[in-house]
Parts: sequence; C-alpha cells; structure tokens
Amino acid sequence: MSRFDSRTVDAIKAKVDILELIGRYVELRPVGANWVAPCPFHQETKPSFSVNPARGFYYCFGCQAAGDVIEFYRAMNGLSFPEAVEQLAREAGIELMAEGPGAHRHREEKTLCLDLHAQAQMFFRAMLQGREGEKAREYLKKRSISEKTKESFGLGWGSDAWNGLANHLKKKGYSEDDCVTAGLVSRSQSGRVYDRFRARVIFPIYNLAGQVVAFGGRSIEPDQDPKYLNSSETPIYIKGNHLYGLFQARRAISTQKSVLLTEGYVDVLTLHQHGFSNACGVLGTALTPEQVHRLAGLAGHIDLLFDGDGAGRKAALRSAQMILTEGIRCQVVLLPDGEDADSILRDHGSDVFRELQANAPDGLAFCLDVVKGYGSSRDVMAWSLAFVRSLKDVSWRAFYIPKIAAGLGISEQELRQAIGGSSSGTSHKLDKLHLFGPAQRDRELLSFAIRFPEYLGRLEECHFASSLCTQRGQNFWKKLRSFGHKDLVAHLDDGERRFFVRCQMDSPQEENSGSEEWEALQEFLLHAASKKRQKHLKMALTKAQQEGDLTEIKRILTEFQSIIVH
Repeated sequence: MSRFDSRTVDAIKAKVDILELIGRYVELRPVGANWVAPCPFHQETKPSFSVNPARGFYYCFGCQAAGDVIEFYRAMNGLSFPEAVEQLAREAGIELMAEGPGAHRHREEKTLCLDLHAQAQMFFRAMLQGREGEKAREYLKKRSISEKTKESFGLGWGSDAWNGLANHLKKKGYSEDDCVTAGLVSRSQSGRVYDRFRARVIFPIYNLAGQVVAFGGRSIEPDQDPKYLNSSETPIYIKGNHLYGLFQARRAISTQKSVLLTEGYVDVLTLHQHGFSNACGVLGTALTPEQVHRLAGLAGHIDLLFDGDGAGRKAALRSAQMILTEGIRCQVVLLPDGEDADSILRDHGSDVFRELQANAPDGLAFCLDVVKGYGSSRDVMAWSLAFVRSLKDVSWRAFYIPKIAAGLGISEQELRQAIGGSSSGTSHKLDKLHLFGPAQRDRELLSFAIRFPEYLGRLEECHFASSLCTQRGQNFWKKLRSFGHKDLVAHLDDGERRFFVRCQMDSPQEENSGSEEWEALQEFLLHAASKKRQKHLKMALTKAQQEGDLTEIKRILTEFQSIIVH
C-alpha cells in the first residue's frame, strides 16, 4: 500500500495535466473524446496508445500498458510508486502528506543517507585520482576502462586505511551512528567503527534520479577476499531492487526500448564503451522480480547474457521465464566457455558480439529447448503449468499454451485441463456467462463492476463476491470495495491495472446505459446464488438424514420447495 496520504495522490492528479505530461514523450492528436499516439512503451508506428483526459487514464491496445498520470511517469522513468509521487509532487509544488507517525523520521533518515553517499563518492573519486589510487588506476587501464567511462560512472578507490572514510565523514560533521546506518562503515564487537570498503575499486550504484544509493567494491589483489563486496541494505538501498548502470543506460533504453542485461561491473562498462549504451547489470544476486518490474517500465525487450555452461543455462532459464511471464520479450545470448562480455569485446570486437546477439534464440524457444532435456514427462508438465500460471495476464495464455504444447510435444487439451479451464471463443456477453471458464467469467463480472460503479450496491445485494470463482478475482473485488474507483489504481499490480484501465476506457458516457447488461447479470447472479444455496441444502439434508432429525429434514425440504418455485 502507498505510504502517502490519498490527498497527496488526488492533488497530483488534479494539478498535473495528463495530456501535458504524456505530451512530453509522444505527439498526441485528438480523436473524439480521446487523444492518440504511437505507444511510448513499445516500438510501433500506428497510434494504438490512447489517452482519455476526462477519466485521467491511458491505455495501449498493442502492449496493454495502462494507468493514470502517476503510473505513466513511474513507468517512463523506471521509478517506484513512492519515487514517482515524490518527484511529481515536487514538480507541481505539492506538499507531501505522508501516512504513519514514522514517515517524517524515515524521510529524514533517507535524506541523511543520500547526503552521506554523495560525500563518500566524492571521497572515493578523490582517492582514485590521488597517490593512494595508483594501483587502481593501473588496474582500470589494464581493463581498458577509459577516462570518460570512469567519469560518467563515477568510479573511485577505497584506500587501505581502516578509518579513512570514517574520519573524513566525521570531519564533515556526521556521527559514527549516522555512518553505520548508511552502511558506509561497520562496527566491531568491541564497538569500534571501520570502513566497509577498503583497498577496492569502487563502483557507485545510482537510482534513476542520479543519486548514489550504494556501492560495489572489487578487490584487485588475488589474495583479497571476497572478490566483490556490495553495500548492505539501508534506508535507501534494498538488495535486488536496483541494477548497475541503469541510470547511465536509461536514455538509450527508452529510445531503443531494449535492454542488454549482464553480470559484473566491468562487463557493463565495456559494453558501454563499445557502443552498447543500453547495458546494465544485476548486482551480486540472481535476477529478481523487482528488477524485471523496473525494466518493464522502460523496455519491451531484454537480451540476457549468460555463460553457456550448465549453471549458466539454468540461470538463463529462470531469468527468461521471469521476464516472459512479466510480458517482456527476450533473447538468451549464451557466451562461449571461459568468455564474458568484457573479454569478447576486448579480444574480438563489437562485430563478433553482435553476431552472438543475432544468432541468440528467442526466450521461449530457449526455455523449451532446456525443458525438453528434463527427460521426465512429469517435470516437463510441472514446468509448463508453472509457466502458464505465473503469467501476469491470464489473457496471454491463449498465445503461450499452443506454443508450449507444440514445443514440448504434449497435448494442448491435456495442458489446458491441467491448468484448470480452457479459452472460449464465445462472444463476451453477460447472457452467456455460463459458457465461460472461471477466469474469463470473473473478468466479465468484474468488467461490469468497473464500468458501472453505480451498481456496486446492487451487486453486493446479489452476493456478487460469492459468484467469483478465482482467488485473483476475489482479491480484485476486495480492493475495489476497499478503495473505490477513485483510489484503486495505486493498489493494483500490473495485470490488475491494465484490466481496470481497459474497462474504464470502455465505460459508456451516457447515464443508465448499463441497464440492459444489468438485467442479464442480475439473472446470472441470482441463479448462481440459488445453485450455491441448493448445494448447501443438499449437504445439510444428508447430515440431517444421517442424524434422523425429522424437524430439520422438513425445514430443508420446505426451503428447497421455495427455491424451486422462485
């Protein structure tokens, strides 16, 4: 849930013109009540991107990107929701009204950590340029890292001294506790503090606002362990949320709508030096859903760079699956044994690397090729089910199920049955709800609730919630009832938000236009409630008969008769 007072979000939506903000990125033209343009979230020339200023939403009929003014700004700049709110509030001159008693303290702590990291970066950069940084400069020269790259990525050097940074920050007026909170120094069991990053080349990690939020350090001596050392979690840095070089790559990614994702700091630097300015890297861990989500706001395609050995293929399978189910296209570039992006580019040049890219398999084809090697049909089916069920949008199943079945040599019908419901080509009309599978039926029911908010009270009276078959449908209904149409978007995941906005964009303008649909829906809901009640009565009747309770049997039969008559 957002940590901001809903009044802050409402004020931003009221003050920031959605047409003006989106118009900074694409050229909009009016078509009826909407404004259209080629979508900024995927490569196209046709105007499938539509903005409805009256309702305050946008929707792309091509890639299904959807949301309000805050979501657009968040997605275009790869921000978290709180970051987008903060930046838009500043731009619009709106005072942030944060929820919770600790919010002000958290904001002050965050500001302090950012200040400390800015001071630390200046210290590390000065160390690299001074006498202490001679070894580091030699190392970077040997790795062919240019002065321009060192400058643009802010590289530095952590000196050998145990308290070099700690003493520097103390002279600047910061306390030991402040430095420990920021993760720049550590405290021993005896209570003494010491620099976390010593005798290491320093790689600053930026957020998308260009602020340093963490550091990575690489040893240059063969006997120094660990080889890589990253910042611990702090009020401004959560492991698995950031990507190295994303700030420097953001403009190229936005232009190309594509990302080169690799491992290792130097790989990213070398890729940028050879013209691959859309490259960024994971930070010491396997790719995380949070990182994929961040990239999804910037690009529609990701090239994954992995070692071609068994471990690399396994990691690539996991990453490709995570990316595809998020709705992003990807390719898997498997590197030759013993090579990485840095060595290929330095030893063989950009053309060889581009050839590897050109011959890289599509993400799904790669996944299917790896899964076919499982041998066990049970494992193959288990992977297939996990993949399909993890898709962010259930409507994507129609695309993936036939491809997975054909690629793995399994029965499409059996796969659909195992998933629990197949697609129906039946016309999407409420008078044919009984023909739909559970997920599609829930979407049709919830679509009505979104498009006609004036019927919410009557839906409750007809036991609407009990007619929803899926947990996802139940969860969406709870959110709709808890937050209402006005504040709902901030509480939805990507798939839910796309669905909500698509329904909003389809909402009719004239009043009472839902009356005809309501008649069909009401009939379905009453029939569904009646069937459920009959089921419960049958169970109660069986129990009463087993217990010989004649009074209860008579009561149940009377209620049965009443239901049948009505």
